[in-house]
Amino acid sequence: MEPLAIYGRSRIESNTNLSRSLSISILDEKGNEIPFETTSSNPIEFFIPRDPNLRTPPMILTNETFHSLNLTTDLPISIHFEIQANFSYRFVYKFDKQSIFTNSIEVNQSYFTFMIDNQQTVGHRLLIFGLEEANQEYEYRVYSSGCYYLNKEHEWKSDGLRVGPKTNLSHTHCFSTHF
Repeated sequence: MEPLAIYGRSRIESNTNLSRSLSISILDEKGNEIPFETTSSNPIEFFIPRDPNLRTPPMILTNETFHSLNLTTDLPISIHFEIQANFSYRFVYKFDKQSIFTNSIEVNQSYFTFMIDNQQTVGHRLLIFGLEEANQEYEYRVYSSGCYYLNKEHEWKSDGLRVGPKTNLSHTHCFSTHF
């Protein structure tokens, strides 16, 4: 996965032509910013559209049971799965080098989507996922999303931001507890 924008202390122009950004400020009549109160139980909800010209990655046809994904970014990301299979299966995943799959979901539908949000991936470097007892061909697609802001030091940050469940290939759904 390639990042859509540079993070860290860089003042270099970021690669935002692949994604979109949103900036909101509430100002009084003198141009001073008016603080807006939010909490984790009452966040601001917004959608950031992706570039409509960005090529959608194709589904991958496979009969392999398990796959791994390196989580190489320092910023937290959400991971989105789309699976298309004509049989019932158990979707399983685990982080890093855990000895057993701690998370599983029974699936009895031909098209299945699932998201691991950006709060669950913090501190992890590897994600292993797959279909238990899948001895047949199926298709899958995996992509990531993130909600970030540039702080006053021009660093990308994610505190107070959570990727929402309505994220898909056309937009990223974000919740924010601050402006």
